[in-house]
Amino acid sequence: MSKPKSEKWYAAMAARRGNGTNQYTKAKVEGLSKPEIKEETRKKWSDANKKRGPLSEETKKKISESRIKFLRENPDMVPYKLNHYSKGRSYPEEYWKGILDSHDVSYVEQFQVGPYQLDFAIGNIDLEIDGDQHYLDGRVVTSDKRRNEYLENLGWKIVRIKWSDYQKLVDKKTFIDYILKEITDPVAQ
Repeated sequence: MSKPKSEKWYAAMAARRGNGTNQYTKAKVEGLSKPEIKEETRKKWSDANKKRGPLSEETKKKISESRIKFLRENPDMVPYKLNHYSKGRSYPEEYWKGILDSHDVSYVEQFQVGPYQLDFAIGNIDLEIDGDQHYLDGRVVTSDKRRNEYLENLGWKIVRIKWSDYQKLVDKKTFIDYILKEITDPVAQ
């Protein structure tokens, strides 16, 4: 078993992310073709994988527990956050930010709760503006169920808006009024 990585190591890896840290990304950055892998090297890798065989359930469980522990201790390293929020606010989030601002709703954007980041935290309400992947991709659906359970156990109420359904609405004003009542009216909560 390898020794645990230091904070310095994790910081160095985070600093290197996306900066041409391997031969493939360096080639891409420099406009070169991908480096060729010799057939004998491919055979060595293939043979090594065949010898190792599939991971045991015990090993998979250890890897999973280790990853969960790391992400709980380092919420800023959650892959979704690194990939999604590095690009800034999405158009649907920008749109709903405008609605909340125009109705003087007090909120915190991108609020961190454990390993999860909320689009908008309004008191104890998590307002999520979801793309279709939250309903069509099984992995995202499963992740959202875990997320919802985690937040609900901490006393959060989750309000999800499916952006594609919202866009199809003829009477958006009535829907906006309904959502605003859900997130601001203590009786509705």
